[in-house]
Amino acid sequence: MKRIIAGILALAMILSVTACDSTGSGVNQDGTIPGLTGSFSEHPVAVDENGKVDMDVALQYETDVDALIKELEAQPVDGSKPVSKNANEETVALFNFLKENYGNKIISGQQMFDDAHYEDLVYYIETGDLPAIKGFDFLFSTGNQDWNDYQIDEAIKWHTQQNGIVTFCWHWQVPIDINDPEGPGIAFYSENIKNFSLANAVTPGTEEYKIIIRDIDTVALKLQKLEAAGVPVLWRPLHEASGLWFWWGQDREGFQNQLYQKLWYMVFDRLENYHKLTNLIWVWNGQSKVTEVNPNTYDIGGMDIYPNSEDHSPQESQYNLLTKTMDENKMAAITECGYIPDPDELFAEDTKAKWLYYLPWYGDFICNATASGMILTELGGTPSVNEKRISSEMLKKVFASDKVITLSELPDWSDTAKYIPEYIKSWQFDNPDVKTAESKLTAYSEESPEE
Repeated sequence: MKRIIAGILALAMILSVTACDSTGSGVNQDGTIPGLTGSFSEHPVAVDENGKVDMDVALQYETDVDALIKELEAQPVDGSKPVSKNANEETVALFNFLKENYGNKIISGQQMFDDAHYEDLVYYIETGDLPAIKGFDFLFSTGNQDWNDYQIDEAIKWHTQQNGIVTFCWHWQVPIDINDPEGPGIAFYSENIKNFSLANAVTPGTEEYKIIIRDIDTVALKLQKLEAAGVPVLWRPLHEASGLWFWWGQDREGFQNQLYQKLWYMVFDRLENYHKLTNLIWVWNGQSKVTEVNPNTYDIGGMDIYPNSEDHSPQESQYNLLTKTMDENKMAAITECGYIPDPDELFAEDTKAKWLYYLPWYGDFICNATASGMILTELGGTPSVNEKRISSEMLKKVFASDKVITLSELPDWSDTAKYIPEYIKSWQFDNPDVKTAESKLTAYSEESPEE
């Protein structure tokens, strides 16, 4: 398990006091989004005078899990189209692109955290290109604090200004002590939570349930902001459930009560059937038969892979484990990883693994970093590849492979532009020995997009 959580939570406390928009939700009181002309989904989230989720309205809708499961089981599994019946034109176009390339090529990705984008600088220095998919996190979107929306804003830029693909996970923070739900303590790791009950979270009328509904609708607000900007999202909630380290995987009865599944269906039902979001491609990352959900609620099955030592293999054993837990009509992806697979090995004749994309975690999984993992480069220095994770030669090989799709090789999506990211243009390389690879973003404009 990878995360440098102490550093994340320290930064979270800093970001919690950062000023956000006037409503705290990223939307105006009339339901429009500042600076955007798009519209919300069919059933927008109701907000109060402060731009927060209106709980009186939110609690009027409850998911009938048993009825939903019966409805899902009555439907045939069709992997040729998104499971979302609301999917808009842009989302269907992305889905079709994924299906077209699945098994033929692998799409490059990278999780981000810091808005300095040190990882991208490493890729650009080494290869002149960038990963096609960028991963973001709703970590700073829920809880009892007014988080900054910088990751949502960066995701919008990545798609609309750089033509990139967006994926979001959600490190869902809940109160450490349910008896003090408005207190300062929030967490997503089970070991840090005192008494937040997963069983209560899926039971209407409990304090945990009210918090869950509030948080799902808060994230729905963020997804609607992305939707209004024309951004399809590879949406990966409730990830790594089988590992038990996150509270949503803490089923004390060995998953016999299907508590994780009930929570999954609540999230799916609220976003798809209540708020009717149009921009979601669903990624299930339960990673085990005991966390299996109905295949009509996901498009992609994900596996997070962190070997204990350097390993650029195709990860066939992990692929086999994943595909035994998911429907054969669905695509499989390395939704997080510590090491990028070698494309030569992955596409060898005797390799059975088919991965849709790979997504290395942020920080020292690509960049040289300090022991804390939070400072990705020496102050004033130039980011460099972490040779303990991947050599410069391997990184260049991956990005040069005709089996790996990079940012420069993506099709033109609807209503997107191609600008060189500002963080690349503005970076001052103070080391004269650093040589940046010839840019492959030749179709990208050096001009800054209009504000």
